[in-house]
Amino acid sequence: MKIKRFFFHFKIKDKIFSIMLLLLVVFCMIGIFAFHYFSRMYEEQIYKESAKTLQLSSAVLDNELQKIEQLSFQIGTDNFVQNSLRQIIKNPKLFETYRTKDKLIEGLVTFATQERYISSLQIIDNQGGTYIAGYNTKIKHNAEEIVPLALSKEGANVWDGMEHQNKLTAARMIREKKNISLESLGTLMITIDMDKLIRGSLKIPSDNGFVIVKDEEIVYRSDLNELKKHSFPKGINESGYEIMNVDGKDYLVAFQDSGFSNLTYYRFLPYETITEQTTIIKHWMVLYLFFMILLTIFLSRRAASALSKPLEGLTEKMKQVQEGRFEPSEFREEKYSNDEVGQLHKDFQTMINKINILIKENYEKQLMIKETEYKALQAQINPHFLYNTLDSINWIAKINKQPKIYIMVEALGNMMRNIISKKAPLISIREELQIVENYITIQKYRYQERLHFTLNSLTDIEHYLIPKLSIQPIVENAIQHGVEVSELGCSITVDIYTLDNENLHIVVEDNGPGMNQGTIPSIFKGEIKSKGTGIGLRNINDRIKLMFGSSYGIQMESEKGKGTRVIITLPSKLG
Repeated sequence: MKIKRFFFHFKIKDKIFSIMLLLLVVFCMIGIFAFHYFSRMYEEQIYKESAKTLQLSSAVLDNELQKIEQLSFQIGTDNFVQNSLRQIIKNPKLFETYRTKDKLIEGLVTFATQERYISSLQIIDNQGGTYIAGYNTKIKHNAEEIVPLALSKEGANVWDGMEHQNKLTAARMIREKKNISLESLGTLMITIDMDKLIRGSLKIPSDNGFVIVKDEEIVYRSDLNELKKHSFPKGINESGYEIMNVDGKDYLVAFQDSGFSNLTYYRFLPYETITEQTTIIKHWMVLYLFFMILLTIFLSRRAASALSKPLEGLTEKMKQVQEGRFEPSEFREEKYSNDEVGQLHKDFQTMINKINILIKENYEKQLMIKETEYKALQAQINPHFLYNTLDSINWIAKINKQPKIYIMVEALGNMMRNIISKKAPLISIREELQIVENYITIQKYRYQERLHFTLNSLTDIEHYLIPKLSIQPIVENAIQHGVEVSELGCSITVDIYTLDNENLHIVVEDNGPGMNQGTIPSIFKGEIKSKGTGIGLRNINDRIKLMFGSSYGIQMESEKGKGTRVIITLPSKLG
């Protein structure tokens, strides 16, 4: 339960990555288990095949050894051999006996060449005479042991090994068959070269070992040097296999008893040969698992990021909307995918666009209401009545020689005429400056030396169009908040210029008392009302943005005790 709660706190990309990594671990464990299981099956099959191969090999060897036994019986019962031995025994010193011995050896040569693996064929008569033939007549037999052993078997074949020579000897007592007396005429020994027999009869790989044991004594071995008689396994079923260590090296040892003699065959298969393929597969599997882990981590991270990144982007957009930022410029353009997340982005963008449309419509309605109120305020005064009244005051002042009065009245009349008579929302800078100059003329008579006004404008830009009453209300605010509250007076400067013929900049700056930075947002929010005509900075800023776009409008800079600076940015629009 705790793991579940802990998992719920993960981000989506971490959840996806964790799940894919968990699946990879599970699949790896299943793969390792399956590999181990099938490796064991493979090795077990190799064991069984090795035992079967040894059974076939033992059958082949038994067949060849049976041939030797039959050959031994054939020689022992051969009439020529028996007659020769009988004559040698009865007349050992006659000249003819020497010829008989030579012929006996010649006969043995014929028998010795019947099989390629017969090293030598030897007969020892009762007087100790030795008759030997074959390609290796220098073999030394342990006659003191073999002869008594053969005599004890009374004509049956006896197998005996020759230590460290890889030779096997078949010994048999030659018995007199004439008159079935069965008396001993000598002992026959056929020596087999086991290397030739095995190489010629069996196809044993060079890395395999082959051993033949008789009564726990080694009679033949290939290249295993440190074998001991007690090292050999023995099964109750006379055949089988097991793993054993020889010279510090593991071998699979299969064993099989001979079917007709007291010999036991052993085949030694290096264990590393069996496990070589599985070891290679194991190494490749480790590399494969390592590669899969890296690939899974990389792909899962990419897949998780590809899924979570659009969601994070959507969350960021929602936070912007929560902060009140609905403008299209706040949201970067993106190419959305066609999946559910992409559809969420599209729906959210559609919602934002509709909200912006509703805000703009409401904004325009509010401006229309303000414009209506503004026009209603203008309509409250009859322009002709106002002009005639001001004109009468002007003449009375001139007749009575009151220059201050008629100058102020004349400036007021011109100012009102410019304001009321201009019906278009855009007027030239020259016309706007005439309103400002008439307004300053009136205010200078009021504030005298306390008001210092400077206008910096280029003649070639006075025909550019700007919204009506966009400079005069700002100058009025500067006088109200600068000159009126200052006993020493205030300087107001108006600068009008363009940059690269792209935007028009109007800067109204005063050295009045200024204000705190926190007051500026309140002005643009409409929380602080204008004391003058009622046309405040917010109204002017809203009209500019509505006419020209959100990239234009008013900026305000002020610091307590260091004056105020208002910057109007407009497009360079020719009249």
